[in-house]
Amino acid sequence: MTLAPVATGRPNLESSLMDSHRADSPKASEIDLNALAWVHEELRRSLESAHKALRRFVKDHAAALDADAEGVDAAVLRAARQQIHQGVGALELVGLPGAARVLRASEAVVQRVVSKPKRLNAQVIETIERASFAMLDYVGRLLSGKTVSELSMFPQFRAVQELAGAERVHPSDLWDLDWAWLELPQDPSASSLTADADTRRRLETLLLGLMRSVEGGRQRAIFEAIGKLCAGLGAGATQPRMSTLWKLAGAMFEAQANGLLAHDLYSKRVASRLLPQFRMLENGQDEVSERLARDLLFFCSRSTAPGPSLSAPRIAA
Repeated sequence: MTLAPVATGRPNLESSLMDSHRADSPKASEIDLNALAWVHEELRRSLESAHKALRRFVKDHAAALDADAEGVDAAVLRAARQQIHQGVGALELVGLPGAARVLRASEAVVQRVVSKPKRLNAQVIETIERASFAMLDYVGRLLSGKTVSELSMFPQFRAVQELAGAERVHPSDLWDLDWAWLELPQDPSASSLTADADTRRRLETLLLGLMRSVEGGRQRAIFEAIGKLCAGLGAGATQPRMSTLWKLAGAMFEAQANGLLAHDLYSKRVASRLLPQFRMLENGQDEVSERLARDLLFFCSRSTAPGPSLSAPRIAA
């Protein structure tokens, strides 16, 4: 198991969600197309049946209320949830974990309304249907021989995750990666830093500057300064995993400073999570957030590869 290599791509994450030619996407040649074709057709039928059941439940439930009768049996909802659940298993079986996560989020929404059927309405069903259609389109594109990114499903995945009450919704949740901690090479330009009060104050000031949505040269200067600081923490850390995390952060900010990666909502959130990690380091705690390191690697992989005329050694590493 190794960390995923840096992949090339467009610098804007939101626009690259629809990019169908990414190096980190599953390729049709790596998938059993006969099995996938069968799964695709069965999924289409099962999900169509589940959607119809959900719409029928809403209609019958409204009719029961109008007639002042007892509520409709929630067995219809449980049956719809089971059909979606079977689709999750089928997608995992053919090696499409990202598509399976999209359906699992829809399953969580249906499970949530089983106990409170009044939460189910036409808008909720439409959101579930859009997620299903996005997943089926993704599988269909794979069947046609295209290399398509799992992130193309993120807008619909985000919508169903929000309905399901998920604590976290992030593009990297759809990123299929065999994770392993690796030691990254030393940055010869990095000056070793320790996690002391002075470094914390500098980090806090720089992060506050990013949160204020500065633009242009000022923003680039902040990216460069944070990247240099994170690289220094990576060089000074004695714990290998801690060193890797801060080196990944240094690479991400270097990519943003050079216009190789957009500064969007999700990268901003990742940046805000660096301060709690720093405080743990400052307090002598060795615990390292694998989730944070994985998210940092995600953004490094989404960066455009630096060309021969651009010096960006951290992201290149």
